[in-house]
Amino acid sequence: MSYSSDSPKMPSNNKFGWFFSAVFAVIALYSYSQQLKFFAATVTIVSVLFVATTLLAPQVLTPLNRIWYEIGVLLGKVISPIVLGIIFFVLITPISLITRLFGRDELKIKKLSVQSYWVDRLPPGPPPDSFKNQF
Repeated sequence: MSYSSDSPKMPSNNKFGWFFSAVFAVIALYSYSQQLKFFAATVTIVSVLFVATTLLAPQVLTPLNRIWYEIGVLLGKVISPIVLGIIFFVLITPISLITRLFGRDELKIKKLSVQSYWVDRLPPGPPPDSFKNQF
């Protein structure tokens, strides 16, 4: 995959290693609490291997870090449109249908047979010459 300038920067191998060490340690603790001894021992070994690799040779984690980064980018490209679509169809669309049902026109876009669409302001706003030299 190509990395564009607007995409987020890949995290360092140290951050990646410490993060996965912590994740596997939490999984191991949970597994020990659930009496899953073999699985817990396996996950503990993986966590210790991540700690050792992070401390001794973090550059070894580069391929895993890159794969994890690409998975995150892919998930972002897939999940974002889904979440935004859900928000639109669950929130925005019903509100729009309800306002149309009651005949509201918040943007005042219905065609009216009037000379001007200008809205008089009461009380009148500031004088036009006050907008000169704003900065």
